[in-house]
Amino acid sequence: MRSFHIEIVTPDGLAYSGEIESILLRTTEGDVEILAGHADYMAALGIGRVRMLIGAETKLASSQGGFISVKGGRVKMVATTFEFRDDIDLERAKAAKENAEAALKDAKTKSEISLAEAKLKRALNRISVAEYK
Repeated sequence: MRSFHIEIVTPDGLAYSGEIESILLRTTEGDVEILAGHADYMAALGIGRVRMLIGAETKLASSQGGFISVKGGRVKMVATTFEFRDDIDLERAKAAKENAEAALKDAKTKSEISLAEAKLKRALNRISVAEYK
């Protein structure tokens, strides 16, 4: 399988830069897989699992928000959050889930509900990636 270069950046800096064979990720419109030679493309990222094929190794990550761009064979992902599976603190993610559930239960305004739901979705995604078999 042919490879291509990808850069993944977050507000904290460069999360990954290197050659990969494919990346499967969640956009706001559904799941998309990028392979070498992909047509020019741009999409907003949703909350979901990212699967990257790097040589013979599959790496999983949790991602939320941002966008992915393919232009002239160059691929760049700018994510609000991006964590490789091995970097996810499962206990912290579970605590965040409990906090978000409590906040959702106590929420009184649309804004409070939306914020609590977003935090819950992020925590559930991080847990899902960390526990993926």
